This record gives sequence, structure tokens and C-alpha cells, in this order.
Amino acid sequence: MKELSVKEKMIFGNLKDDSVKALLSLNDNLKIESVLMVYRDWITACVSVMVGCPLGCKFCATGKMGFQRNLSSKEIVDQIAFWNNYLQPMKKRVSRLVFMGMGEPFLNWNETQKAIAEISIPGKFNISYQQMTVSTVGIIPEMYKFADLKSKINLAISLHSPFQEKREQIIPIAKKYPLTELMRFCGHYVKLNNRKIFFEYALIDKFNDTFEDIFAIKKLFGSSLFHLNVIVLNPTGGKYKGSGMGRRETFVRALEKYKIPFTIRRSLGKEINAACGQLVTQTAQPSRPEEQNLN
Repeated sequence: MKELSVKEKMIFGNLKDDSVKALLSLNDNLKIESVLMVYRDWITACVSVMVGCPLGCKFCATGKMGFQRNLSSKEIVDQIAFWNNYLQPMKKRVSRLVFMGMGEPFLNWNETQKAIAEISIPGKFNISYQQMTVSTVGIIPEMYKFADLKSKINLAISLHSPFQEKREQIIPIAKKYPLTELMRFCGHYVKLNNRKIFFEYALIDKFNDTFEDIFAIKKLFGSSLFHLNVIVLNPTGGKYKGSGMGRRETFVRALEKYKIPFTIRRSLGKEINAACGQLVTQTAQPSRPEEQNLN
């Protein structure tokens, strides 16, 4: 078996609980985290592209680590190989892939693109472009390059507020790449590719969960190919808190009323700090797949 560039330090959680997180050591002893999410019909790997992240989004634990370095394409690919080795005792494998772990893919696009090319080699991992999703906060110059590829890879954009001023408060890079330019790109992308764009929207209590936000989203969404992925903000120890059940239900009913295309996303891995925005290197008690049961 080929030696991997990522090595297990700790495993968090159990497959029977729908998610597992791995603390992985690199050859220079830096650490990253990678997550496995188990659904009824498939298994998704959430991979990292950086050690830490330079963007400092206010609701994301990874940003608090700061940025140490980009991952190589091999270190990205080897996260999938690691998870397939982990799943092998149960005769399971990774079947979908999201670039939503540590780091911003479009700030390490050369290595991420190399990794995607290797992952998609027929017969290697059996993960097609359509089964991959690249997530970004909106690094617009690289996004135009991505659009020009006319790839079948899914694109997800961290929106989190339909207002420029509020978006700047939680996503500092939005000052450099404003919402007007981001939405101009989105119009270009759907015209060029005729593919859906997924907008990630973490509900933050009394910050982005009001009727005013609904009306602004409705105005922003100028294409039937724009789709909102709604999830309640996961706890990260910062000042922002997730919306309560009542506010969430009111928000969802308003989305339905105003016919805004949306999906309510399940939040897997909160208990092991493996959910969206929670990845930050730490330690936990090990748990091996031989002790677990997917049924």
C-alpha cells in the first residue's frame, strides 16, 4: 500500500452517529482535520485544502487558527485515500466529496485543481465531477477561471447575508470582493454553464434571520438556478449564535411563501466539532471503525 502524506493522530466520533472527524498529521508535523459524513445512500468526505485559513470569518473556528500553509495536491487527495482505508473493514468507500474543510479552495486553486484532476481519473476513486462540490466565500478572480472551465463540479458560495455591510462584518474579504461583484459573477456563471449555484446560509440569531433578509434574498436571486442551502449556525465559541427553532421555522415559512428555492441542510457532527465552521485542530479519544456498525 502506498504511503500516505497524512497520518492519523486521533479519530473523533462514530460512523453510527453519522459523522467522524480525523485529526491528521502531515509530514512536517502540522495538523489538519478532515470529516466523513454518512448519509442513507452515500458517504461524503469533507476535505481541507489549507492548514488553517487566512480569511478570518467571524463565525468560523478555523479562522481563529490563522494560516500556516497551503496543502499540496497529494495531501488533499490522500485525505480521501485515508478515509477509504478507514472504511475498508466495512466494505464501504467515499462516494461524494466537498471542499468545505479547512481553508479557501480558490486561494489554493492550483493544488486543488490538480487534486480534482487526480481524484476524477476513471477507476481511481470512482468520484465524478458531478459528485464534487467546491465551496468559496467569493474569491472572484479565481471564480471566473473556474466558470471558464465549464466544469460539472458543483459550486457553493458562502452568502450568509444579502446585505454588503452585514456580510463584511462576518466575512472580512467581502470588503475586497463586494456582493455586487459576486452576484455579477453568478449571473455570468449560470449564463455560461447553465448550472445551479448553491448559496450557503447559516442562520444567525437576529442577524440574518429576519423578514428584511428574506426580501433582500428574493431581490438578490435573479435566476431560477440560484438555490439557498439553509443551516443553523453551529456553535464555535464566538459572539454569534445560531437562530432558535421559532425563528428558523418563521424564516423557512417565509422562504416558501416568497418561492425562494431552498434546502434545509442537516448539521452533521456538531457533537464532535465536525460541523460546518467548527474545524480547528485539537485532540479527542480515539475510536476505530472495527468497533462500529453502520446499520
